[in-house]
Amino acid sequence: MNSYQQVVNTGSQPPTVYDQKYIDFVDNVLKEVADDFEREKKFSDQNLLKLHKLFDGVFERALDLYEQQRVTQISTSNAIITEPCKRVNEASWLMQVKGHSGALYTLFPEINYCTCAAFRHQVLTDRSAFTCKHVLATWLASIDKEKLLHQQLTQKQFNNLLLYQASNK
Repeated sequence: MNSYQQVVNTGSQPPTVYDQKYIDFVDNVLKEVADDFEREKKFSDQNLLKLHKLFDGVFERALDLYEQQRVTQISTSNAIITEPCKRVNEASWLMQVKGHSGALYTLFPEINYCTCAAFRHQVLTDRSAFTCKHVLATWLASIDKEKLLHQQLTQKQFNNLLLYQASNK
């Protein structure tokens, strides 16, 4: 059974417990979509439908943020960093999403966590969603780097941003 059939067969309601099996399933779907994008240089209709089925309304809102180029990679490099993090404590970049309200949400690479109210309520509290639109928009933009903005900081500015994130949230 391919991942599209697996997504369709999950039913219309998301699970109430996101166990490791479900997390692995989502990771596999995202990897497959990313691999297809690398080959085709676009998100296919089938993959967009697959993501919509998997993430429902969160995907629609994330797609809107992505298409409006509201995702920025922040690093000390003068170019977009494309390789994955080897270890979380060695991340040399952050992602920032500008929400429709103008609020900035800073996310760490490859971590399903956001400081937004929707993540706190829907993901952490009532478990009605797997992730939020900011995390998903970051993932979309990191695949299609044409829609990903970049901001270069000095090492001191980057360190200060990290300290601000740690103390402010």
